[in-house]
Amino acid sequence: MKASLIRIRSFAKVNLALAVLGKRTDGYHEICTIFQSIDLHDELEIRPAARLELHCEYLPSVPVEENTVWRAATALARAASMSAGAEITLKKRIPPGAGLGGGSSNAAAALLGLCKSWRLEVPDAALGSLAAAIGSDVPFFLQGGTALGIGRGEEIYPLPEIPTAHLVVVYPGVHVSTAAAYRSLSPMLTSQQAIHKIQSFCGRLKDGTGCLAEIFNDFETSILPAYPAVREAKDFLKERGATATLLSGSGSSVFGFFPDEESALAASRGDLPRGSWRVFPAKTLSRAGYFQSMFG
Repeated sequence: MKASLIRIRSFAKVNLALAVLGKRTDGYHEICTIFQSIDLHDELEIRPAARLELHCEYLPSVPVEENTVWRAATALARAASMSAGAEITLKKRIPPGAGLGGGSSNAAAALLGLCKSWRLEVPDAALGSLAAAIGSDVPFFLQGGTALGIGRGEEIYPLPEIPTAHLVVVYPGVHVSTAAAYRSLSPMLTSQQAIHKIQSFCGRLKDGTGCLAEIFNDFETSILPAYPAVREAKDFLKERGATATLLSGSGSSVFGFFPDEESALAASRGDLPRGSWRVFPAKTLSRAGYFQSMFG
């Protein structure tokens, strides 16, 4: 009996804290970050088929073979020696290249969805290795919730979760190259300072005291001066009543926390300073909520 259509939501993330600790011998940077799932999402549809096919909506400029969903699907098929295929449709809503982890989330959703479609039981460690080979953030999206990421960001450790919080995400319509963002970092950043800030943040998570007041991102020192639209987006959120604002990843999206859903929705409505902006009200997702909503 053939498996039925599978729909899977592919959720975005923000970084509540991000410290860059220095360059590694393999050319990557060592980072320490706090990932947080939010309910802004893309959607994948997976149907049984004789061979692998990928169709993308609202993502015309990325060749299929470079798409993270395709890379995840072909990697899983090779690892599991699968002869069956799947017809996958990716419906994009998360802006690509915006620091929200959309491509990485799509890859993780493809791995989880295809495991279900193909009835595969892949050990967590093996699935995590496949995910890390696709991209540094992909392993986080196999878990969701609130988590510490170290190394290149691919080593994931669940953390005490923050209470549900409401936020607004602004994509200011500009692209920030991740490689350029790393090159722009100040050499004055020190590992010890960064580690202390991360430890302080994790301590507040553990005891449940106001950690959102301590959100930080090392990339802000170089990205905000270089990209006026990103700074303008942060100012927009502050003016609309955000209690804390931050760049997500290496940008270009920024997010701001609001006291409640009503104030977040109000901040996301109305005229925008620039026509190229995209604004999304959202809320944080716990690990349980992440998986309940993924296939819901």
